[in-house]
Amino acid sequence: MTLDYISYIRSKVGHDKVILNFAGGILRNDDGKVLMQLRGDKKTWAIPGGAMELGESSLATCKREFLEETGIEVEATRLLNVYTNFEEVYPNGDAVQTIVFLYEVKAISEVSIANFHNEETLKLKFFSQREVLERGSVSAKHRLMLKEYFKDDFAIGH
Repeated sequence: MTLDYISYIRSKVGHDKVILNFAGGILRNDDGKVLMQLRGDKKTWAIPGGAMELGESSLATCKREFLEETGIEVEATRLLNVYTNFEEVYPNGDAVQTIVFLYEVKAISEVSIANFHNEETLKLKFFSQREVLERGSVSAKHRLMLKEYFKDDFAIGH
């Protein structure tokens, strides 16, 4: 298959709602703040991560997407939770129900975020728990994930 998985699925179903698998990672700095990206598509702050490709594990997806979206190579330290009941519509009209595997990660390469940006990531910044909860441009899904992360208390069944 020469197309990526999402392009392949969308060529069959158009914008209809589909279930897609995603993986992301939470990276915390020495000050206890978490790294977030300003997304290029939605212009919202989010946990770095993205869609799983065919044949790829959730852990491999997390590591690949984190590197693509931040320039930072990471390894997972633990699986935090799996979130299954969020729905969203992307700016292009694609509807999805997401299954998200969320990992805590640590950097294994230099963390240099000042000048990093690309099509998917407009900006990177570390946020405290208070800053995350006060920021209006964080989706309900990511707000819940970060709230659970800062409490270190993960509910089953999201």
